[in-house]
Amino acid sequence: MEVDVSIVEIKDSNKKSQFAEEILRRLPEWFGIEKALIEYVNCVASLPFWIALSRDGRCIGFISVKIHYGHTGDIYALGVLPEYHRRGIGRLLVAKAEEYLKNNNCKYIIVKTLSEMAEYEPYERTRKFYRSVGFEELITLTEMWDSENPCLIMIKKL
Repeated sequence: MEVDVSIVEIKDSNKKSQFAEEILRRLPEWFGIEKALIEYVNCVASLPFWIALSRDGRCIGFISVKIHYGHTGDIYALGVLPEYHRRGIGRLLVAKAEEYLKNNNCKYIIVKTLSEMAEYEPYERTRKFYRSVGFEELITLTEMWDSENPCLIMIKKL
């Protein structure tokens, strides 16, 4: 069942970090490494950032992107509160990011996630989600993060 939400751009750096931390701390299966979580929270402050607002004005998800080499967008971080998973919110956030990236002359969008080499069920759902919105596997890099966390880069033509 889809939820009635508004996707809103946030410009204030402190609010970006606050919203990201609130969401990511509710997603320990994906963002359970404290050092990485803090890095996400700090980095989103300077990046394009949108939130999903519920009808009652609560932030229930966010997305943040980077642009590389002037033509490739990168989903830096995406999170939706667990109770709102599988309700279309991630799809709306990705669509908003894609719109922004197209308007900024990007030809591709990538996302980095945990490879299936590291059999971990929450990330099986993550990869399935990205496939459902049009991404396909590009390459797995075992040296990008570490050998226990092989990085899968997925790509989509915009």
